[in-house]
Amino acid sequence: MAKVKKIILLILLINFVTVPCIGQTLKELVSAEQGEVIEGKDGWLFLKEELEHMTAGPFWGEHAANASKTVKKEFADPLPAIVDFNDQLKSLGIELLLVPVPPKGLIYSEKLPVDASAAVAELNKNYDSFYSLLKADGVDVIDLRKAFIEKRHEKNIYCKTDTHFSGDGIARIVSDLGNIIVDKSWYIPLKNEYDINKHGVDIVGDLIKMSGRQGNECIELQFIADKTTEKAPEESDESPILLLGDSHTLVFSSGGDLFASGAGLFENLAARLQMNLDRIGVRGSGATPSRIKLYQKSRKNTDYLAKKKLIIWCFAAREFTGVGGWRKVPFVKK
Repeated sequence: MAKVKKIILLILLINFVTVPCIGQTLKELVSAEQGEVIEGKDGWLFLKEELEHMTAGPFWGEHAANASKTVKKEFADPLPAIVDFNDQLKSLGIELLLVPVPPKGLIYSEKLPVDASAAVAELNKNYDSFYSLLKADGVDVIDLRKAFIEKRHEKNIYCKTDTHFSGDGIARIVSDLGNIIVDKSWYIPLKNEYDINKHGVDIVGDLIKMSGRQGNECIELQFIADKTTEKAPEESDESPILLLGDSHTLVFSSGGDLFASGAGLFENLAARLQMNLDRIGVRGSGATPSRIKLYQKSRKNTDYLAKKKLIIWCFAAREFTGVGGWRKVPFVKK
């Protein structure tokens, strides 16, 4: 009997440690979680790092060092680096559209295992303040929160078991960006004709793999092919538009462990605009590494940036507090 009681107590203790308590906050859950992935409701998985960003508090100015995961605290603040990049591009006659992809846990907070209403309210307040500061400094921010929230119950804007947006999330972004770009004075569509084929694709999301679980999900993607070449739109250095950023610019586009080719943000935006695009996408942080890659390319080809009219900088918003930090990259010689 004593042995049975010990086993029961052990089971209760394990459940107490591993199952979120009623009333537990998101910050407490994230602090207690040891793995990289947090399991939510109805099969939804969330990246721990993203939820840490949601609970980090203000992440610019005097608060940046405490909020950021970077060890080099002099690069913790994203505000100076973003404003500097925008100012440099303006001096070269290039516009910048900043497109941070909101955390999945912000848009689908009801799928988190605990009540995250306080964290969501704080993060929305922080984004409002931060984006207002950027806009005051002349940075054009495409805030996807409202558009994503409006559509989130119609179809999944994010993959349930992956860190990236879904095909429907891509469609929402393409719609917003397309409406802005077609009104630019320099915009001249090439009138390319595209075959558009929409169908489901089974994926094993990166969060599934990271967690060691088994399973897959089916998502609907829109595949794009140029009617002339019968191939997906290809990158062109000659294009006036550059898509810059992290794996959100590559997913469903580069194949392999990014699931598919010809159905990503790059291809769908090319079809919407009826023109060739250019792209610099990196696996990992889209904050500093993507700009360094752009810098390197512009140094190898001194005419490269002269051909650009617009840079669309798309990356996961969790990078505002990411480990890579925010360095200034000197594109313009002083």
